[in-house]
Amino acid sequence: MIPHPILTNEELAALKHIDHRGWRAQTIDITWDKATGRSGLLQALDRICGEAEQAIDNGFSLIVLTDRAVSEERVPVSSLLACGAVHHHLVRQTQRTRIGIVLETGEAREVHHHCLLIGYGADAINPYLAFEAIWQSRRDGWLPDDLTDTKVVASYRKSVAKGMLKVMAKMGISTLQSYKGAQ
Repeated sequence: MIPHPILTNEELAALKHIDHRGWRAQTIDITWDKATGRSGLLQALDRICGEAEQAIDNGFSLIVLTDRAVSEERVPVSSLLACGAVHHHLVRQTQRTRIGIVLETGEAREVHHHCLLIGYGADAINPYLAFEAIWQSRRDGWLPDDLTDTKVVASYRKSVAKGMLKVMAKMGISTLQSYKGAQ
């Protein structure tokens, strides 16, 4: 069980390389070649869903959907679209309970983004670009000098968790598990 839905970069690295008691993780690239246009996006979604299903068949316990391969030639599928597509594909295949979905995305920054991703099936999220932004803010002097990179990440995670609890409470939901996949 993951103790917090927002993963630090170190926690994500540990999960990506896990090989303990049968637990292994498969990383799936959620970017696609922008030169292929709209049809490329649809093909990418089919590929991502197929790779998720294949990960289950190969005995993986976790999949990490990542947009880290973004470049001038490769654009990311929206993390919400990729997560929702994989979640629903696996539900239709009656395999969703066999694997955890972790997102490594530069797209998620605000509480609302995290709530949507959890609501569409993510088990955990690594918002690496949000971390980079707050680290840069600290280096640029926008945050107090006594804060370290570790402290600002801890503060961000705590704030997001409180915000998510507030959103869920307004809906009458008391656990993250009840919220996950509820849309």
